[in-house]
Parts: sequence; C-alpha cells; structure tokens
Amino acid sequence: MLPHELILRLRKFFVLQNTIHWIKSITLPNANGDEISRGHFKPIRSPRFLNDCHEYVFHLTPRGTTPLDRLALGVPYQDKSNIARWSHTSGRDRRCRGNTWFIPYETIQRREKERPHPATFPVQLAAYCIRLHGLTRVRRMLDPFLGIGNSGVAAQQCTVNNFIGFEIDEEYLREAKRRLGGLTSAERSHLE
Repeated sequence: MLPHELILRLRKFFVLQNTIHWIKSITLPNANGDEISRGHFKPIRSPRFLNDCHEYVFHLTPRGTTPLDRLALGVPYQDKSNIARWSHTSGRDRRCRGNTWFIPYETIQRREKERPHPATFPVQLAAYCIRLHGLTRVRRMLDPFLGIGNSGVAAQQCTVNNFIGFEIDEEYLREAKRRLGGLTSAERSHLE
C-alpha cells in the first residue's frame, strides 16, 4: 500500500489526474487458444503471493486539469466501424491508448552488468509520459529519483532540453552520467 499512502500524502500539493497501469508481463490466448506470454517480471518466491506483473504510474498535476495529447500514444481501432460511428475520430483510425500500457520488462541475465539498479523501468515508459503531455509543451522535466537515468535518456530522445535529476547513490549517478554522455557539462551539472 506504500505507493497509495504516498499519493494520499501528496494530495496537499497535487491532484491525482490519472492512474496508469504499466503491464510488464502478460499471458493471453492466441487465435488457436494457445497461451502466449510476453514480457518479463521479477518472480516472487513465496507460496502466498502472486507474481507482480504490473506497476502503477501515478499522473500527478497541480489542479487535475492538465490537457493531454491523448492521440500521441494512439492506437488503431480494432473494430474499424468505430471510425465512422464516433464523431471525435474525424475519420482517423486512431483512439486513445487508455490507462493500461504494455511495455515489456526485458529479461536480464546479470543485474550488475545489464541493469545495475533494482527498480528500473523501460526508457519507453518515460517517453510515453513525455509524449502524452505533448512534445511541444514539455519544456522542463524533473526526476527526483534518477536511478541510472532512464528518464533522462527518454528526455533526450524526446528533445526535452531542460532535464533535472537527483540521485543520492554515487554508483547509480555515475551510471546515469555515462548513459547521458551526450549532455553538455552545464546540463550534466543538474545531475549532481
């Protein structure tokens, strides 16, 4: 319940505008009825608990009224008759992706070499968040828990020029700086 308790404490400062579910791994039947698994998760070795195949992404805004570019992450309609049926489509085969994002959590063999941080997320997850706010509107990005810098890499990919990250672990900070090596020294100073 810790993430939810944190959100309750932040209510004085922010509004929870959206809750997004990051699906790291999922198993679905294919057309033949065979079950196909995609993605990966950190297994829980317990006879009492299920493996956690998703995480929450809490979208906090100052007043809960921040407009989003819902089609920046748009997906095609499965039922193409919806294109003509709904006036908001304007004839486009694009709909809002919704609040469930499947972004596979990649399998690793050696954490110390491939993912030297226990709680990383894919760069694509942060890029989705940036794109949702509209690339032309995102002028500044802050990550108060930088880790190894995936949010900074996403900011670079999405051309967010003003990125600020905080990290207290020296090893993680070194890895973030290495990964963000294309930054200027002035930009890199925001990572200390």
